Amino acid sequence: MVNSGLTEEIYARYKSMVQRISSDFSRRYAMLEREDIQQECWIWFLEHPHKVEEWSALEVRERDSLFARSLRNAALRYCVREKAQREGYHYDDMFWYSKDFIKDLLPAVFSSDHRRVQQVFSEGGSGNKSVAETGDWMAYAADIQKAFYHLNADEQKLVYLFYVQDVDGDTLKDASDDRPTARAAMMAANRAVGKMVKYLGGARPNLKDPDYKKKEETEQ
Repeated sequence: MVNSGLTEEIYARYKSMVQRISSDFSRRYAMLEREDIQQECWIWFLEHPHKVEEWSALEVRERDSLFARSLRNAALRYCVREKAQREGYHYDDMFWYSKDFIKDLLPAVFSSDHRRVQQVFSEGGSGNKSVAETGDWMAYAADIQKAFYHLNADEQKLVYLFYVQDVDGDTLKDASDDRPTARAAMMAANRAVGKMVKYLGGARPNLKDPDYKKKEETEQ
């Protein structure tokens, strides 16, 4: 039987992490209290005793990375729902950018033919109902352009060459100043698109974060 995921040891170990995450989100969502966001993080531990038990047995870096990701997701889930409620709209009406969506749209965004932008949406590239309902093609293209120009010059070059010009990895490496392999250059381009997602509000929070038992427990 698994005890509560929030023990004194866990509290002491992750107090600073919870404080950092709650401070970060309270700056992004100024209408919410930092203490309320902290409370939501601690509730995550209470609701996920099996994950806490399993992850606590991992190597420190892997363990802390998993906890940080889940706590940030819990904080984001709380913040976006609270903001939606306070500002009078429904959470399901929010639009979330993803790396795949941006990659699909980049060639059209940098084309002079705006019909290409609409074509991406009509072919289902967005994977989001709200886009199809609004039909506001140019607003999304403008957002992606803003995020692109928020990148530094090297990141812009990688993203433009790889996702707009559709060059291969070797060509991308040759155009990069400090990437020793094609894979490294492609990964750098992918990370740059990730920065674009973050600039545009971050990825959609995972609304389903169930706890689970370790395999040997479920088989008994």
